[in-house]
Amino acid sequence: MKKILLFTVVLVMLIASLPTQNAVAENASAKVEYPLTVVNYTNDTIFIDMIEVLADDDENEPKEYQMRVNRFDENSKNFPKGTYAYSYNYCNTTVTGTVKMNKERQWNLLPCGVQPTKMRFNSHFAQTLTVNMYGPLEMPEPEDEEFKIELGGNPIPDILSGTYVMSYEAACGPTDPGIITFSEEIEVTKNGKTQITLHGCEWYDHPARIYDKPVPVKFKIINQASFPIVLQLVGPQGELLDIHPGINLVTLIYGTYKYGYFLDGEYHTGFMMVTKNGLGSLVLRPSHIFELPTPATEEDTGG
Repeated sequence: MKKILLFTVVLVMLIASLPTQNAVAENASAKVEYPLTVVNYTNDTIFIDMIEVLADDDENEPKEYQMRVNRFDENSKNFPKGTYAYSYNYCNTTVTGTVKMNKERQWNLLPCGVQPTKMRFNSHFAQTLTVNMYGPLEMPEPEDEEFKIELGGNPIPDILSGTYVMSYEAACGPTDPGIITFSEEIEVTKNGKTQITLHGCEWYDHPARIYDKPVPVKFKIINQASFPIVLQLVGPQGELLDIHPGINLVTLIYGTYKYGYFLDGEYHTGFMMVTKNGLGSLVLRPSHIFELPTPATEEDTGG
């Protein structure tokens, strides 16, 4: 009798545990999902097609997915763990491949012609220089990056290819401290073989290079705010200008300049080109421009 009672209790316990075991098995069979984030730095909306890659003996239909990433935007989507074949149009070519979604992943789609690379600075200055690189200008939001450059070779192992405005200061003037600002536009190539030589002060002072003195031109800077703005320029000449409301004509040496100024509580930066004939202008525009009210008419007042 005791054996029958014990068997009955065990049977009841087994039956009671079946739903729990089924739930555990169901959870174990459910696939874990991992996010794929795509950051689109290009000026085009990109559609990414993803199709599940199944084993040869798997008779199920592969699942298909599509991600839409708007220009200058990002999107994220969760994918069940597994291998996927992908394809998308990028820079007038079709990119294809496979990806294993076994961890969180991020793809950065850079503008055409921009990709991670390396470069090298060769400095002839005995002093350590701080070189500012503003760019790449092909990016929707170029960034500032500074490098400490010592005498000799200075490899830069991680930088994006593209166009930059390079600037640095060196003590080359006739007076103490005699700080001079150098600036130019440079191209960092994708092949990683770009080398920029920073010549010493003696090279710039040599008579062989004093043959084409830069010609100053008049350049128009328009301040649409109702108060003066301090404008900083780094380029063929460094300047700190007080730009009054309205049109300002300033004398500058032609070339590429990086500018910066505070307005509406933010520091705005960019670059501008001063041509040899002084054409073009720089407009400093506040986020809100208040217009004077026009005189009210009978229709305006409802009279």
